[in-house]
Amino acid sequence: MKPYLRVLAGMFAGITLWLAIVELIHGNVVPALVQWMFTVGLVYLAIGKLIREHRSRVKAERDSLAARAEAGHRAFLAGHPAAFAPPPPPPPPSKVRRGVVIAAVVAGFFVLIGIISDISDGLDAPSEDGAVTTPQSSSRAAAQPTQTVPMSTEAATTARTVAPTSTVAAAVVTSTAAAVTSTAVMPAVVCMDLQAAQDRIQAAGVFYSRSIDATGEGRAQVQDRNWIVVDQAPPAGALFGEGDAVLSVVKEGEPSGC
Repeated sequence: MKPYLRVLAGMFAGITLWLAIVELIHGNVVPALVQWMFTVGLVYLAIGKLIREHRSRVKAERDSLAARAEAGHRAFLAGHPAAFAPPPPPPPPSKVRRGVVIAAVVAGFFVLIGIISDISDGLDAPSEDGAVTTPQSSSRAAAQPTQTVPMSTEAATTARTVAPTSTVAAAVVTSTAAAVTSTAVMPAVVCMDLQAAQDRIQAAGVFYSRSIDATGEGRAQVQDRNWIVVDQAPPAGALFGEGDAVLSVVKEGEPSGC
């Protein structure tokens, strides 16, 4: 029974190690350290006794060999015929139980499947509003020319008439920047896969969009082609700028209404 319990401890050690890696990826250092301590304890339960027993067995074999060599040397000096006797055969190696090997393989398989499933469901930590920022290719963004939109007459008049304080100036610059960036027309991307939707938004002139899990579970979209857009904001035809587009998505195969 004990070998199977060690296999179970090893399986949970693999799980806690993966959880520690995920927490570290998300920047959660303290939970990662806690998971790491659990991993160390489980690894000790899984193989700690086996390592101690192996070291004790090796030490006993070396001590026995040294004692036999010393006894043979003394018998040789005394002219005893035992000095010329062949050494005893080495002890047979311990047998590995087939059931334990099968259990270890099955446990490792389940841990591997869990890791692959976790990666497929997404590992990126969601932002504060539940959206995941999806940066697009920088080379494609650099290839597009920069459009400069002149400041409107109303904004220019406001900038000339307001008091020259830093707070008011910052507000004018922010509102002007918003007016400059919101120059693209939002395309219709509902029922497209997320990658195709992002490509269409890029073609409209905006290179940064966001995507959120429509189920509310906060899953991140690691492989964009495995997600389907079920809702978009702003609607098709509206003006939008960098980061304004928010696409609600579900995994391929889940109910989407498309």
